Amino acid sequence: MKRLLQLFIFTVTLLSLTIFFSACQPAKEKPTAKHYVWMGEGQNHSTDFLTEIFSKLKDAGISGVMYQCPVDNYEQAVTIAHQNGLELHAWQTIMRHPEKELLKNHPDWFTVSRDGKSTATNPPYVDYYKWLCPTNKEVRNYLVNFVEKLASIKGLDGVHLDYIRHSDVILPIELWEKYDLVMDKEYPEFDFCYCDECCKRFEKETGIDPRTLKDTAPDNEAWRKFRYKTVTEVVDLLTEAVHKKGIKITAAVFPTPTISKTLVRQAWDKWSLDAYYPMNYNSFYEEKPQWVEKACVEGVQAVGDKAELYSGLFVPALTPDEFRVAIKASKKGGANGICIFTPYNMNDDHWAVLKEEIAQWDKQ
Repeated sequence: MKRLLQLFIFTVTLLSLTIFFSACQPAKEKPTAKHYVWMGEGQNHSTDFLTEIFSKLKDAGISGVMYQCPVDNYEQAVTIAHQNGLELHAWQTIMRHPEKELLKNHPDWFTVSRDGKSTATNPPYVDYYKWLCPTNKEVRNYLVNFVEKLASIKGLDGVHLDYIRHSDVILPIELWEKYDLVMDKEYPEFDFCYCDECCKRFEKETGIDPRTLKDTAPDNEAWRKFRYKTVTEVVDLLTEAVHKKGIKITAAVFPTPTISKTLVRQAWDKWSLDAYYPMNYNSFYEEKPQWVEKACVEGVQAVGDKAELYSGLFVPALTPDEFRVAIKASKKGGANGICIFTPYNMNDDHWAVLKEEIAQWDKQ
C-alpha cells in the first residue's frame, strides 16, 4: 500500500512539473502575414511594365507574385521582382497541358473518360481542357523534368503548381448555366481517367477493371481514392525535385479538401507542399464573401502546422466592399495571408482597400 501511495505521489508531482514547465514556455509566435497575387499570362512582360506593376504591388503591401510567363522570360521577371522587394514564384499549369508537340507525339499520355473519349481529341467543356494522366510513368518523368527546369532558374523563390488535378467531374455551380449543364451527378463524359495505364494498375491492386463498373463507378470508394492517390504521387515527386533545388513548392488548389475531392479528384490535404493557395472564389459556389472564413477554417485544420495557407480571392466578382469582407474573412479563418486573382482586375477603390487591410492585418 505504501509503494502504491509513493507511486501516486510521484506521478502527480511529475505531471504537475510537466504542466508548470509547459506553461513557462514562450507562446509560439505567429509568423508575420504575407500576401500574394497571381498574374502574368497574356500580359505585357516588358521591363517598364513589370517595374511599374511590381512597385505598385510592393507599395500596397504585397509580398510576392505567382507569375506565369514563358520559361525563358523568368530571369528578367525575377530580377525586377527582387529589385522591388518581392518574391517571384514560377506559376505553371501541370496536368492540363495542351502543348501541340505532346498531343502529336504522345496522345496516349492524355486522360480518357468513362465513355472512352480521350481529352487529346475530345476535351470536355473547352478546347484547352486536355489533361495528362497522373498514373502514366512517362508523364511523371516529363513533369519532373519540367519542374526541375523551372526550379533551376537563377534566383527563383519557388515553383507554383496549377491545374494539378483531374478535369472537373462536376463544375462549380455558377458555371452550370454557362455550359448549359445540370451536374447533379458524375456523368461518364466528365469522369476521368479510364486509360489503359489507370485501369491496369487499379486492376492489379484490387482485382477490378474500373471499366466494368460503368454507372456504378462513382459509388466505388476504392476507385475514387485511387484517382486521389495518383495525383498525390505526382505531387510528391515534384516536391522532391523542387526541394532538391533548395526552393519552395506551392500550389493553387480548389477550396477545402471536401470540395476539391468532390469536384476535381484533388486530395490536397494529403500533399507535401510548403504552402497551399485555395481558390476561395465564393461566387463560383453562389456564396457570399463571408463564406471565405468557413473555407479557410477547413483548409487550415487540414494542413495543420505542416504548411501555410493563403486564401485566394477572385477580384472580378468582388466589389471593393465585398473585397474588404473577403480579406477580413480570410484572416478570421486563420489564413497566413491572401492571394489575389488578379491585380489587373482591381480599380482604384480595390487598391485602396487592399493597402488598408494589409496594413491592419498584423495589428488586429
